Amino acid sequence: MDISKKIYLLKEANKRFVVATLVEISGSSPGKTGFKMIIQEDGKIFGTVGGGNLEMLVKKDGLKMLKYSKNGLKTYNLNKNSKTQKEKIDTGMICGGVAKIYFESFIPKFDMYIFGGGHISQALGKILNKQKYKIIVIDNRQQFVKKELHPNADERIFADYDKFTKKFMPSQNSCVIIVTHGHKHDYEILKNIYRRKLNLKYVGMIGSKNKVKANLKKLKSEICDVDLQNLYSPIGLDIGGNTPSEIALSIATEMQAIEFQKKSFHMKLDTYKI
Repeated sequence: MDISKKIYLLKEANKRFVVATLVEISGSSPGKTGFKMIIQEDGKIFGTVGGGNLEMLVKKDGLKMLKYSKNGLKTYNLNKNSKTQKEKIDTGMICGGVAKIYFESFIPKFDMYIFGGGHISQALGKILNKQKYKIIVIDNRQQFVKKELHPNADERIFADYDKFTKKFMPSQNSCVIIVTHGHKHDYEILKNIYRRKLNLKYVGMIGSKNKVKANLKKLKSEICDVDLQNLYSPIGLDIGGNTPSEIALSIATEMQAIEFQKKSFHMKLDTYKI
């Protein structure tokens, strides 16, 4: 299988990976310009940039790039124990020369299910990164899933919340935002998600602390040993503001903080204490 076919298959499978390309060499090198190596999230590699210590360093750096969804160029010194040009990474190799590797991260889109097509949902659609998220808006009111209200959504679905969440099949690490027009609907969605033990990256539900606490107590009484580690409710970071656009911004920043593993002022309740 050639490298382009492997890239195609990984993208089709919605996998995270980085492609390392040898873009420039000077002096002696075990690789040639244009050599490529794929580094997958689990550390598996496909292809080569020349082998040896260089390949091990490229794999290590590629995984770092992938973790933070970055692209970039790195220079590797192929002279053993070289003390010059500190910006170059010493590979410990003895073949001599310099290799420049360009890293390109391929990040699959996360499915973003937004339950509720009201003002917060509409504001979210304007600020969410379309390169990162496939936005799916669901509402049980047909007038709230119109294209003019959600022009950036990839899908707009008119459906009963309870029926939909009992059957939908989100891909692994999808995100769910619950901002419906009624707490009864919020609870229906929440209950179905956790009863089915869906493997979701993020579940955020709007609500005051008192209403959220009541819903979580009810949920724990109905589902034994429910794991709520991925639940963020009340939703969003504590950055102030109460307009739809301000709430949407707090939700988007919370998801970004979680993605990049940053400590932040989450408004979520401690589910272990409820």
